[in-house]
Amino acid sequence: MRKMWGIGLLLVAFNASSAEPASKPIHFRAHARVALDAHGVPQQVDVDPKLPAVIRDAIAQRVAQWRFEPARVGDQPRAGATTVFLDACAVPSANGDMRLAVDYGWNGPGYADGRYFHPAPRYPVDAAKRGAEGDFRVILQVGADGRATVENIEARKGQLRLFDQALRTWVAALRYVPEEIEGAPVVTRVAIPVDFAMGGGSLSTREYIRQEREAKQRSPECVAAMGKETEDAPARPVVLDSPFKPVTTG
Repeated sequence: MRKMWGIGLLLVAFNASSAEPASKPIHFRAHARVALDAHGVPQQVDVDPKLPAVIRDAIAQRVAQWRFEPARVGDQPRAGATTVFLDACAVPSANGDMRLAVDYGWNGPGYADGRYFHPAPRYPVDAAKRGAEGDFRVILQVGADGRATVENIEARKGQLRLFDQALRTWVAALRYVPEEIEGAPVVTRVAIPVDFAMGGGSLSTREYIRQEREAKQRSPECVAAMGKETEDAPARPVVLDSPFKPVTTG
C-alpha cells in the first residue's frame, strides 16, 4: 500500500462543453517540468504538451500550489528543476463540465522521450524457452548526461543469471532529463521494479482490453473524481535521492 503522508488527491472542475462528454471516466497520465525557487515554491510548470490546453492549465494551476523541500548545497537552499509525474482522471458531469482528479505520483528525473513510464525490457529468449519468470528491483544511477547505469539488481523471485544481461542492456538504453540545481544537472538514483512473467494466454485480446479499462476506472484518481474512497496504487519507480522532496501535494 502506498503511504499518502500529506500527498492527497486534488479535484478541479473545468468546462468541457465544447467537446462531447465521454460516457465513462477517462484515465490518463501526465508529467510536468517544474522550476522551483530556493524556498521550494514552483515558479514555472510546463505540463506535457500532448494534453489539451484546458487540461494543461488546470494541472499547472494545481501543481503551482504544491511545495517542496528545496535543494541544498552545504546548508544553503538552492533553486532548481524536477519532473513531476501524475495520474489523472476526468469524469464528465450532466451539465457538460468535467471533474478532474490529479494524484501526485513521484518526482525526479524525466524521460528524454516524454513518456510517463520507462519502456519494458525485452524478455530474454533463453528464459522464455525455459518458461522462467523473475521479479527484480533494479537500482540505477541517472548521470548528469541523462544516461543510466546499473548500480545493483536485487532478485526478489527467479534466477538473476537468466535476466541479468537483458536488464543491463535495457538500463544502458534508457535516457533521462536530469534534475537540476541552479541550472546544473545532478546525479540521481532510481529504483525500478521489473517483473518478468509469462502471459496467461487464456484471455482474448478484447477481454484483456476490457479488464485493463476497468482497472483504470478503479484507479485512485478516478475513484476520487467520482467522490469515492481511494484504493491501492500499482508499483512505481522510486527516486531514492532527489534533491527536491514533496512537502504538500494535497
